[in-house]
Amino acid sequence: MMKKIGRLGLTAFVLSAMVGGGIYDLPQNMAMHAGVIGQVGAWLVTGLIIGLVVRSFLILSQVRPQYTTGLYHYAQAGFGKFTAFFVSWGYWICQTFAIAAYAVLLTATLNVFWPGMFSGGNNWQAVIVGSVILWTMIFLITRGIQTTSRIDLVGTVCMLVIVAVFICSMLVAFHWKIFWQDPLGTAPHSHFKLGNPLQQVQHSLLTTLWVFSGVESAVVLSKKSKSQQAVRHATRDGFLICLGLYAAVSILPLGVRSYEQVAGMSSPSTAVLLGMVLGTTGRLLITFGVIIAVLASWLSWILVLAEIPMAAAVSGTFPRWFGKINHRRVPIPSLLATGAIIQIIIIFTHFSTAAFNTTLTIVATMTIPPYLISMLFLVKISAHERTFNPQHEQVGVSRKTALITAVLASLGTLFMGYTAGLWYINLAFIIYALGIPLFIWTRHHDDPHQPIFGKFERWFALLIVAVAVGGLLLLLEVV
Repeated sequence: MMKKIGRLGLTAFVLSAMVGGGIYDLPQNMAMHAGVIGQVGAWLVTGLIIGLVVRSFLILSQVRPQYTTGLYHYAQAGFGKFTAFFVSWGYWICQTFAIAAYAVLLTATLNVFWPGMFSGGNNWQAVIVGSVILWTMIFLITRGIQTTSRIDLVGTVCMLVIVAVFICSMLVAFHWKIFWQDPLGTAPHSHFKLGNPLQQVQHSLLTTLWVFSGVESAVVLSKKSKSQQAVRHATRDGFLICLGLYAAVSILPLGVRSYEQVAGMSSPSTAVLLGMVLGTTGRLLITFGVIIAVLASWLSWILVLAEIPMAAAVSGTFPRWFGKINHRRVPIPSLLATGAIIQIIIIFTHFSTAAFNTTLTIVATMTIPPYLISMLFLVKISAHERTFNPQHEQVGVSRKTALITAVLASLGTLFMGYTAGLWYINLAFIIYALGIPLFIWTRHHDDPHQPIFGKFERWFALLIVAVAVGGLLLLLEVV
């Protein structure tokens, strides 16, 4: 019998899924947008928005513990099969872009050991190495969930230790005089203009909101967990740990070098900063940190993604082939399909000049609809007592609290979409629309006597297509 994942293993999944390699360039990314006050404000706003989203997921796991594949089941229960397909397809495809971005980042980092061999992480040598790592990961997952979670736990611990070394080093080298030299980032003599503090906060949110992509990973894996309580603890703990780490990694360097200097550092900026304190050893430490973090996050996301098509296949919105599992209860067809799509994207990164940043922004934008639909499901069920808690059980949260939390989280999620920008929103809808033929074929093949779309679903599908067509015309005009 397959062993379930406990609280510690789930927390490791959440941490590795969120942290990835992005934390190692946070100082430079944030210093480009804000000074001390602006960064503090951005993290406070981000903590509030993501905290509301996390709180909504925690409430859903309490009042609907039977929905063990989280995002997909919330969409299906609240808004029908097509909406569930919309969530599973979009979430599945967008995160394959994230893994392709990991391949680019990892191989680019290897240039430290073999200077120039992998160029920007997307030459043919990089594509080959990334492909080998991808299929090695898939082999490990076929060995079973428990084996993978142990490896991921080790990688996550190593990553956290290296980040802790960086934070401690920044504290040792910290100078209040540098930190408070220009906290508002508005000094008239500055050669790096950031705007007023409110503008700094707004621009920083483009970075801060997206680094929490993956906070829902324990919810997605809840079917594999020992209990819903473990899912809730892992989601909450992962969010709080990452919020603290992110804020510390981005703000403390401003007490070591001015924000102009940090903003001008090469990637990963943490390696440059640690090199100033510890010398060559510091640079190598961060290099290993990037490698460990990316490998751990890579492993986590492949595991999460393989669960999405399987759950959709069981519910009849993906072809049934995706729902088959082996004797270790690993969804092999779903896993192989996930690997194939990632492989195609890795190959196409060879033809891009900004593969890493583009793919990560696509990921961030496409996670907004699944988040929003989950939040709206909580709004729907908490509108009335009979739908919120039909069994009259002890759920540990009041209906009014759940409703207020869900409404605020929905508004926060919409704000995340606003920060993404029109170009990426259009691109996201194009990718969502590409999945509609698969849904139509599946429904026609598996249940030919039933309507493919419900009344509401038909209009929803038409809206997606309309936005996608408009977005495609706009993108073609820009190009």
